Amino acid sequence: MAIYEYGIAVLLIIMSSYLLVRSSSSSLFHSVAMFSRSAVCALLAAALLVPGAQSFSADQSRRDALLSVSKGAAAFLVGAPALTFLPEPSLAAAVPSSKELERFPLGLARVRYLLDHWEEITTKCGSNPNSKQVVRTEGGGGGFCDRTPLRVQEFLGYKSTDDPLFKADKLMLRAAPLVDPDYFEDYLSVVERYREKADNGSMMAYTSSWGEANPNGSKDAIDEYLERTRDEVKGTEQLLKQVCAYLDLKDLPPIKGPL
Repeated sequence: MAIYEYGIAVLLIIMSSYLLVRSSSSSLFHSVAMFSRSAVCALLAAALLVPGAQSFSADQSRRDALLSVSKGAAAFLVGAPALTFLPEPSLAAAVPSSKELERFPLGLARVRYLLDHWEEITTKCGSNPNSKQVVRTEGGGGGFCDRTPLRVQEFLGYKSTDDPLFKADKLMLRAAPLVDPDYFEDYLSVVERYREKADNGSMMAYTSSWGEANPNGSKDAIDEYLERTRDEVKGTEQLLKQVCAYLDLKDLPPIKGPL
């Protein structure tokens, strides 16, 4: 019992550091998050030594311990009380329902649609040159075409609570107990990288929308930032695909637009 309690104490210290660093520095936060994942996996091993685990089969006790601790780790990372990693089902973060998990394949299909129709989605043509976004070219019909980079945020879950990828990283963490124990740490790494890529894509889209209005900005700056945005979206798509694979979620057919 002492080893298990010691592991819990260590994890509590790491969690406190996580909260403090997250509020001060994104680079330090990344380092602490990486360390925390290793600590969680160490605690999983310690959980196997809980008295009474020997009364089960090796596979069963391993999975029971993993389920108990992984639920708590996910609960902490999505903002639940710090003590939810204790084996108290009433306190643990709820594992997502099949309906909630459908958000991932749908979100993936939408991101792929965005990439397949990039120019169409990030460009809007009309007759009014005095729009809020930058006028890029004159249309062949006498109108004007604007670049609309903020539309990218709609497909990454940053515009509406109804978007399938709205706060997707937190849902991914709640789904951690559903992942094969052998790939638990790899899954958490993918979730962290997904969060970073999606955040970067949204930020770059916002920066692009102000590309010409910023000091020393230009029309070329808009295109440059949009290309960097597209690179981040491509990375997001690949990581979201991995998340779906870890959770055994099947791809949806390509979306028939327009969106």
